Amino acid sequence: MKKLLSTLFFGLTLASIFFASCNKDNFDYAAWEREQLEKQRIQDSINNKRVEEQFPIIKKYVADNQLQNVQYIDSLGLAYQLLATGDEASYSYSFNSNGAIIAPDATVKYIGKLVPSGTIFQQTEEGKTATLNLSQVITAWQIAFLPKSISYNGKDIPTGGLTSKGLKKGSKIRIITPSPWAYGDTGKQGSSSSDVSIPAKSPLDFTIEVVDIKNK
Repeated sequence: MKKLLSTLFFGLTLASIFFASCNKDNFDYAAWEREQLEKQRIQDSINNKRVEEQFPIIKKYVADNQLQNVQYIDSLGLAYQLLATGDEASYSYSFNSNGAIIAPDATVKYIGKLVPSGTIFQQTEEGKTATLNLSQVITAWQIAFLPKSISYNGKDIPTGGLTSKGLKKGSKIRIITPSPWAYGDTGKQGSSSSDVSIPAKSPLDFTIEVVDIKNK
C-alpha cells in the first residue's frame, strides 16, 4: 500500500533516479534494481509483522472507546469511521502529464491521539486550521483522503483509498492506523513544546475535518 501511494504521488521519482544514475560511468542498473527490490521486501516484511501485532490493539481500542459504525480494513490493519461525506462536487483528483496524481492542498482541523492511551499528541489550535500538501503527509492520511479509484484515460485506476469518493470539503473522518502507515519503527519527536512525542511502533488515532481542498 505504501509503495502504491508513493508511486501515484511521485511517479517520476524512480525514473529520475535511474536517468540521473545512468549519467555515471559503469552504472549497474540491474544491481541497483535488485537492491531496491530487496529493501522493499524487507520493509514489507516489517510492515506485515507490525500490522499483525497492532491490529488486535486497534480493535480493543475501538471496543474500549465504544466507537460505532467502524469499518475495518484487515489487509492494512486499520479502522475508520466516516463521520461526514462532505460536498462531493468540491474537488476531483486529476493526473499530470506524466501520469502521476496531482496532490492537492488540504486545509484541515485535526486531533491526533496515541493508541491505546488516548493521549493527544498534536491538534490544531481552537479556531485555527492547518494547510498540508497530500504528497507530504503520512500514508494513513493519503489512504484516508484518496478515493478507491480515479478515472484516467477512460479507465478506473485503483489508488488504495478507503471510500468511493474520497474526502472532500466538509468531510470528516476518524482513522485508527497501525504504525507502518504513520511513523513506523522510528516514531516522531514533538515539533513544539506543546506537542507530545510519538513513540516508535505506535498506532495512532486521527480525527480529520476537511475545511477545504484544492490544487495550488
